[in-house]
Amino acid sequence: MSLPKEELHRLVDMLPEQNVARAKRYLERLVKSVHPESAAMPRPHNKPFYIDPTCPKCGTPLVLADFLDDPNTPWENVWHDEFICPICRDYIYLDWPESERAALNEGQEEGGVSWDELKRELDL
Repeated sequence: MSLPKEELHRLVDMLPEQNVARAKRYLERLVKSVHPESAAMPRPHNKPFYIDPTCPKCGTPLVLADFLDDPNTPWENVWHDEFICPICRDYIYLDWPESERAALNEGQEEGGVSWDELKRELDL
């Protein structure tokens, strides 16, 4: 659906007053369904947008990696593209478009970054 901005404004102006709030909620939902453009952009409902939202090994829903160890992590410090299985805790799954994952995964079998490897690299 691609309407010129002027046409959209004209249509909104024609809405009865009681439907304006409803139209606003609908437009907000549309905005939220936009493809995330960066790691800092939150995903809808904090679930992966580009990848399967469940662990490929055990089927458990993936969670944001930053919230796994500290659920009180400040929102501005969260990487919204890093997900982890709370059961397996073996890989961080990056919620990236297929084209970007393919470039990253060249030569990797799993499609993720080993959690132990990442902790070693970060001296955790």
